[in-house]
Amino acid sequence: MTPEARTDAAEASHMDRVDVNPGVDRATEPDEEQVLRELYGEPGEDGIHRGEALS
Repeated sequence: MTPEARTDAAEASHMDRVDVNPGVDRATEPDEEQVLRELYGEPGEDGIHRGEALS
């Protein structure tokens, strides 16, 4: 078994704990919203930065 396979298996065993916080899509650092806007542009109507308009 490769180290990568072990890591994947370990990560997969924790998937039931991922994104359980209802505010997971909200900025947690003071400048995070600004950084996301600089990287991906304005968020969509749902508030999620997807960068779809960028090319």
